[in-house]
Amino acid sequence: MTITILSVLFGIFILFPFIWSFLILVIYKRRGIAPSSVLGPAADMTTPFLFLSVYITAKTTFGDGVGFYLALIAIIIMIIYSIYEKMNVKELRIIRLLRKVWRLYFLILAVAYIILLITGVVINIIEYAI
Repeated sequence: MTITILSVLFGIFILFPFIWSFLILVIYKRRGIAPSSVLGPAADMTTPFLFLSVYITAKTTFGDGVGFYLALIAIIIMIIYSIYEKMNVKELRIIRLLRKVWRLYFLILAVAYIILLITGVVINIIEYAI
């Protein structure tokens, strides 16, 4: 019984990762912390769920082999942003670079998640119509 409830909750958090962001924002607001200072940590904590959600949604929509491309794109983004940051900053701070890249992943994955959901719905509607 407990395992079933936990698996359902975990599935909901993976399928709808923005619920996690909303819960973090509500918890921090009840603590009295300003919402503007909470957006960064909420994005940081939501990004792993977005990685899983994009992977599962893309695998469901397009089939196997998507995880490799997702990891490859993440590595390429990290390399390109590291080179860009090294060229524009005198002193490269690794923690700051990782935080910036992690939040960039959040933005890219949020857009990818929305596009994949719309694409998946449209493809399923077309499959049922034919």
